[in-house]
Amino acid sequence: MTRPSRLDDHVAQDWTTAHPHWHVEDSHLIRYVRTTDYPSGARLIQAQVALAERLDHHPVVTFSYRRLRFELWTHDRDGLTQLDFDYAEALDSIVENDFAEFVR
Repeated sequence: MTRPSRLDDHVAQDWTTAHPHWHVEDSHLIRYVRTTDYPSGARLIQAQVALAERLDHHPVVTFSYRRLRFELWTHDRDGLTQLDFDYAEALDSIVENDFAEFVR
């Protein structure tokens, strides 16, 4: 599979304006999710595994009790690509459609 090209930083800034759950830090896309309880957070991590495998794009996920941090960037491009935005939008869909009652 051909990997996408790195995008200019202004593309990410424009994208986050339309996706307020995400922000950019050091050319990485970041989203925090707070769940109602620990098991819900663990289920959300498991739910995103199929997405990560399908896209062949694996985020850094940090999980502590009810708080998850998803960090995206395309490692081999050392920055953001369309793949990061595709993953982020799909994760948003999982959170909003499958976990809405468990997210604060």
